[in-house]
Amino acid sequence: MYKRYLSEGLVLINSVVLTAIDNTATELFRHMGGIAGIIRFDGQNVLDTDRSRVIELLKHRGNPTSQVVSEGVLLAFGGRLERTGFADATIDIDQYAGTKSGSFSDTYSRSGFRSLNDLTADFALALWDQTRQTLVCARDCMGIKPLYYVHQPGRFVAFASEIKALLALREVVVRPNEHKFREYLTWSTEYIPYSTETFHNDIFSLLPGHYVEMNAQGVEVLPYWQVDCSRYADLASPNDYSALFQTCFTEAVDRRMAGKKLVGAHLSGGLDSSSVSCVAQALLQQQQRPALHTFNIDTEQPSADEQAFVQAVVDQWHPSHHTVHPISDVLDSVLKINRLFDRPEHFIIPSSFHLSVSEATQQVGCDSLLTGHDGDSVATTGFDFLEQLVDAADWANLKTVCQQVTGLPGRNLVHIDANWTSLSGQAKFDQYALSVIGSNLKKRFREQSITDFLIMFRTQKATLELSSSAFIRYLSKRLLNRLTATVPLASPLSDAFDQRVPVRAQQTTSGLTAGWTAGQQMPLNQILNTTNVICNEQMNHIGEYYGHSYSFPFFDKNVIELCLTTPLTVHFDQGRGRGLIRNGLGAVLPPAVTSRLTKANFVEYSTLSAQQLYQATRELFSSATHSIWTVVDRQKFDQLVKTVFDRQLPVSRKTRFNWMLCRVIYLALWLDTLPKTP
Repeated sequence: MYKRYLSEGLVLINSVVLTAIDNTATELFRHMGGIAGIIRFDGQNVLDTDRSRVIELLKHRGNPTSQVVSEGVLLAFGGRLERTGFADATIDIDQYAGTKSGSFSDTYSRSGFRSLNDLTADFALALWDQTRQTLVCARDCMGIKPLYYVHQPGRFVAFASEIKALLALREVVVRPNEHKFREYLTWSTEYIPYSTETFHNDIFSLLPGHYVEMNAQGVEVLPYWQVDCSRYADLASPNDYSALFQTCFTEAVDRRMAGKKLVGAHLSGGLDSSSVSCVAQALLQQQQRPALHTFNIDTEQPSADEQAFVQAVVDQWHPSHHTVHPISDVLDSVLKINRLFDRPEHFIIPSSFHLSVSEATQQVGCDSLLTGHDGDSVATTGFDFLEQLVDAADWANLKTVCQQVTGLPGRNLVHIDANWTSLSGQAKFDQYALSVIGSNLKKRFREQSITDFLIMFRTQKATLELSSSAFIRYLSKRLLNRLTATVPLASPLSDAFDQRVPVRAQQTTSGLTAGWTAGQQMPLNQILNTTNVICNEQMNHIGEYYGHSYSFPFFDKNVIELCLTTPLTVHFDQGRGRGLIRNGLGAVLPPAVTSRLTKANFVEYSTLSAQQLYQATRELFSSATHSIWTVVDRQKFDQLVKTVFDRQLPVSRKTRFNWMLCRVIYLALWLDTLPKTP
């Protein structure tokens, strides 16, 4: 069956890091940046105006090449349509990653879409099976490469790397999807699965780690990603895991630089960006290629100052370093993102922060930009290990690990106590241990009988050597915080919106993440969730607009699967956290970075940017007839504004409110870009 697909069909692959079918294929298709297509089921011809609009809107992704089939047209941007030895194909390849059993073409001809699970790749793929009159599309595991589609049964199916190309089609009606507003404006403390729904009605996004089959009758979305935990069964010691991480991560960085003329990288000074930059520069030096260009964003806020760590990387590896500042016009940056991204801005910090790097990257001439974005969700701290011990009531080991955390020089847990550095060693231990067991105590009190709870409590208290006075101080502090805390707001949505737009089921990645728990040490939804995937998509759009491909070595499939199966104790690393990085990359990271226990805090900058954005859009919200008031409650919005501008409220307690205020503004600005309905 699959051999028939290859001989009678067409394949398009929009990819950054696949391994090569052969050297010729790698060379021919290295520079493609997007794909699109229209297939008709009703016998009509694809309109020249539709084809022209798609090409015009995606031309920044590369020079277009088209292939006409009897049912429609397929488009590739930045590459060429070629007849290979196995099919007519357009392939966007920077590098073609190795599969477990030979080249992708060989495994695909034997196994079909099961072979997708063998790819260590960032890709979007479309295949037209003329025999079955079925279009099949697939997407990489983390959704690095976006792919959107519209399907009208009995009429046509269209797909593209950007939504704007689908909105331009004559038969597509531009209508906002209000169901997406609820997710967008609701603050959640849990990982939200990524959904097929977009901000536009009837336009869908292909789920990461899935493929979709579309014909005249309907659409079927199926997962292909399967984590193979058995591959790591022979790893025994922490050193085994760290050594393999070093290998996998180095290969991930190397693949993402293959074929690039000039490589850039974000360098904040944290473990993630430093790991990417150091490994990349080491590889470039070995390969005698031009030096890495590193870009650091200086917000000029003391709480976000990481210059000492950045300088340590620069001093050790000597990349060509650039310091940039966020674009001063926050509003203009948000408006630009709305236009590029076909939906409201999604970053917590407005894209004035991110666009500054892309502008500098464009000026330098880099065709690739590496980032350590959200590496800490992959190569995690391992602090979930403490929760495992609490759930197992293993108080003796919990005492040991709490001592490891609080006993580390340089550990400053100001979120637990603002005066952490001045506390005695015992006071630090007491406060930290109580913060770990506090929520569990409440849970056990509800679930257990009084007798069982008291027995457990006495054992816990004695083993941890916690005094009664420590418990009293902890409970008093919790009570005081509750009494003085600003009332949390989950969402600024109005009651009228809730009634008009009820919650409905969506097709999401939840089935994929919920099904893979056996043998894994941490949940997959910590990595594969809507926050990460949409940020990947937004960076992809920004990068393509500015002429470079964004790449995410931490989101490499091999790196993710290794980290998922690494024991939490290895991640925990005796209280330091991030054990795979600290031990696996210790030979390339500066000691100052390897031993770093702090993180930059950008809440102060986000507060200032939220205030600036509101001041720039204040007039917009003065209109009682603006469409945002069909979604948002005016009183809740006013409370958000008051909280963000409240000088008496510590900045550390404004994160949620900054996020929510910005998102209301982003959405209002985006609604203004939509066609006005009669």
